[in-house]
Order: sequence, then structure tokens, then C-alpha cells
Amino acid sequence: MAGVFFLALLTAVVDVPPVPSGWRTGILAQDMETGAEVLARNADSPFRPASTVKVITTLAALEYLGPSYVHTTTIQADTAGGSLWLVGTGSPLLSAEDVTRAAMETAAALPPGRNWRLYHDGTGFYSEPHPAGWDEADWDKSYCPPVEPLCIGDNVLQIVVSGVGGSVRVFCYPRLPGLLLNHEGVRIGTGGRVTAAVSGWDSNLPRMTLSGTVAREGVVTLYKPFAGAPGELSAYLEEEFRKWGVNADFSGEGTPGTGAFVTSTMYSQPLWALIGSMNKLSRNILSELLLRTVSLETAGPPASTRAGCDISGALLDRILPGVSGWRLADGSGLSRLNLLTPRQLTAAFAFGAGSPVYGPEFLASFPVNGTDGTLSDRMKNIPRGAFRGKTGSLNDTCTLTGILTASSGRRFVLAVMLEVPRGTAWSAKAWQDALVEEMYRSL
Repeated sequence: MAGVFFLALLTAVVDVPPVPSGWRTGILAQDMETGAEVLARNADSPFRPASTVKVITTLAALEYLGPSYVHTTTIQADTAGGSLWLVGTGSPLLSAEDVTRAAMETAAALPPGRNWRLYHDGTGFYSEPHPAGWDEADWDKSYCPPVEPLCIGDNVLQIVVSGVGGSVRVFCYPRLPGLLLNHEGVRIGTGGRVTAAVSGWDSNLPRMTLSGTVAREGVVTLYKPFAGAPGELSAYLEEEFRKWGVNADFSGEGTPGTGAFVTSTMYSQPLWALIGSMNKLSRNILSELLLRTVSLETAGPPASTRAGCDISGALLDRILPGVSGWRLADGSGLSRLNLLTPRQLTAAFAFGAGSPVYGPEFLASFPVNGTDGTLSDRMKNIPRGAFRGKTGSLNDTCTLTGILTASSGRRFVLAVMLEVPRGTAWSAKAWQDALVEEMYRSL
């Protein structure tokens, strides 16, 4: 009886802010030491998790790959057949410097004076650049880049439109040899607003049409995803080869034969660094690549989003045996097909934080209130560091999960999942912050 009274007392002292009409709420907060529930509303009802699904992806990556895992992208050669291959397995954030170094090392490993055919090999992945449930209207947004086995950076192009000097000039990075860019619709004018229409998804050829105005002596910067990243990376490698004296003509897709040998290897950052970038900045491309890497390393090629989701779901079932209500469709939370309950989110976060193998890496990957990432300007009415966790939002969804260290020194794992009318996500974030701040004071 004492335990029941204690639980009721704790629940009663949290003054939950009034819930606006039309909002659907799911909340669970549990004492990290005792497991007692101190606040629960619709804790077992499924909600769209948005980017808090990255908690599950982080767990799967750490569980099956380990914090020190490193992706590799190789260049392979067959000197007898005169062929070169760029072989990708989903390594994220490859830079121009990576490609330049690999081209140099390959040039040193090849006999001079030969002509070569260059292919890219992405057979380690199924071809599905936009997972199920991604809204096609978002495909040209910087947060929705295509998921490919070969990437240039994060498959997002930086476009800088300049009016300095009184004429329109356009600069792009990374350099895309196949880019079809039309900026005839940009004029010198007052203010400065330029839009980019993205196409070419079906043909895997990046096409962008710019329109709008740039101020005289002004600069406008845009970020846009582009189609056909594997082909663009291969064509960029072809250009780098020529700088080192290797005459290689890009010839499309191909798979190395048994006579091929590795001339250079490009390495990613270790997993512990990648998940920090993924969670603090909510980088969707990283989460999708890591999910497919889990599939590749666990089930073998070709990797797929579906296989990665099945592996993540099996891990979730292991954490909470017999608890239903989840549905996973991607690793980032962009898909509207994802469903999780507050109970599943809190259990996953507590499981990762408490792991004796990777608990520190798991926790360190998430932003801290008032300090960094997506929480840098949130929960400012409580001390910095009181809350560490993951945010998530769509235009009608706002979610939050993590660990709160209350003013009493006690630690609570919580999940707050809201479905709200479109366009009210910012109000939902403020409501979440008010609830967490109240929990900090009350518990």
C-alpha cells in the first residue's frame, strides 16, 4: 500500500499545463532508479514519433555495429581488364578531400599510360532513395536528401547566388559534373529571395531551376538535395583521376570481378561521432544510412530500409517483450508510417543509457537543454544540462524523449508525444518545455 500511495503522491504534484483543444497527448515519466511511473497519459497508445525514432536507430547501430564501427568506400582495379570500380556500402559524409586522396593513391597503384573504364558499384543497397512514407513534396527539402550507397557529403548541394558587381553569378558545392542548372530566372532586384525547383529523381540526373531576385551587391544561399549521387560521385572521381594522370572514362554501373584488387579505401568517422552529429542536429541522411548499414552487416547484401526496420523492431521487442503498438518504416522519422508508444520510447532510452557496453556513447550523442543541437534554445528556465534527449517534429507532430535530472537530484526518463493541428508545432514545443520545467521543480 505504501508504494501505491507514494506513486499517487508523485503523480499529483506535477501540475500539467492545460492541453489546448484538438491536441492528442501521450506522456510517460518514470523514476530511473525505482521504475515507478510518476506521470502517465495514453502511455500505451501509438503516436507518430517523428525524429525521436532516431533513438531506436541509435540503439540498433550501437547494439549491432558497436561505437567504433567505421564505414569503408573502396576503389578497386582490374589491370587486365582495364576497369576501375568505386564500391559503396553507405559511408556517410564523404568529402572532396576524401575523393582527392583516394584518386592520388589509386594513381600510384596503377601502371601509367593506360586508358580505364570507371564504374560505380552500389549493389550493397536496394535502390530506394526515398523510403516508404516520405512525402514527395519534401523531396526537394534539405532535410530530405536521397539515401544512396555512394554519397557526396550529405547529398545536399549548397548554391550561392551573388549579385555583387551588378550581375547574377551562381556558385555550387560540391562540384557536380552532371548538374543541369538553369538560373536564367534570377534577376537583380530589391530584397533577395531565390527558390530552386529540383527534378531528375526518375532519371538520376540532378536538375535545378533557379528563380527570384538577388539584391545588387547581395548574396543568397540555398541548400537543396540532388538526384543521382552515385553517378555524380563517380564523375567527380573521374575528374580527380585526370589531375593525377589517370585517364578514366565514367561508364555507369558495374560490379568488380574476381580479379579486382583494392587501390584505396576511404573511411568514415567512427560510429560514436556519427551518432552525435545525427542526434544533436537531427540529420536524417545519417540515420537512414546507419539503419541500412545495420541491415548490411547483420543480414548481408543487399541492404534495405525494410530489413533495418525489422532488426530494430526485434530489438524493441527484446527490450519490451510482448508489448505491441509499434511500426517502423524508416530510421529518421520522416515517414508518417512510423508508430511508437511513450512506453516504448522511454524503455528504449533507458535501455541505451543503462548499457554497460555503450551507455556513455549513447547518452553523449543527444543534445542538452540550453546548450547544443536541437535543444540549444529550449528549456531555458531550468539549469543547463538538466535535460538530455531527442526532439522530433513534423508539421502536425511534436515529440520529446530523454532523461531529466530534477531539482531533487532524482533522474527520470520521459516521453512526451503530441499530435496537434498543422502549423502549431512551435506552440507544442513551448508546451513540452513548460511541462518538463514543471517536472524539474516538482519532482
